[in-house]
Amino acid sequence: MSMTSDARVVRTREALRQAMAELAAEHPLEAITVRAVAARAGVGYATFFRHYADKEALLSDVADVLTRDFLRQVAPLLRERDRLGAARSLVGYVEEHLAIHQALIAGGAGETVRAGMLRQAMETVAGARARAPEGPLDDLILFHVVSAILNLLAWWLRNREAVDRDTMAEIIERTVLTPLATLKRQPPEALDPERAAPGRESGIAARPTETLPRGHTGRKIGR
Repeated sequence: MSMTSDARVVRTREALRQAMAELAAEHPLEAITVRAVAARAGVGYATFFRHYADKEALLSDVADVLTRDFLRQVAPLLRERDRLGAARSLVGYVEEHLAIHQALIAGGAGETVRAGMLRQAMETVAGARARAPEGPLDDLILFHVVSAILNLLAWWLRNREAVDRDTMAEIIERTVLTPLATLKRQPPEALDPERAAPGRESGIAARPTETLPRGHTGRKIGR
């Protein structure tokens, strides 16, 4: 594929994502059709299907791009362990892209779309990790941080009149980011390779081995 073709693909996909975001601000998600997205993007109906299998595939791409953009924005704050700053950046980013976030996670979308948003966000965050997960705790933390934040944001987007962005950021920092940082720093003994005792696996202690007298076979002798 030539550079010209590559650039055309990038422009078309961006136009389709932008069209979806604009339409999400105007209509319920379930009312938006592929034909409407294509028309808003200025491309042919058939062209849409050269890039996406269906509307749900476009929504997954939108979720992926939103998550990647946010991660690039918040990464320096997380490296500096500025968890409140990271939470403020997250809430601010959601406000900047309010319509599409409301459509994806706050009532405008069906359960299938919200589940897809969660799955896509988890895949994107997992792919952006600086190192491979070392065990089940890393996977648990990933699942919890993504699902908890999405649920908190969904609640906030339905209650923005009652809770301002700075307060919501503090809630996310105090209920999700800081507790998980503490858990990561001080994991349960069974999930900490440096502290787990031999024979312990998945939080279940091995049963002690009984020592039998020399020559004893362990068989019970009946009368």
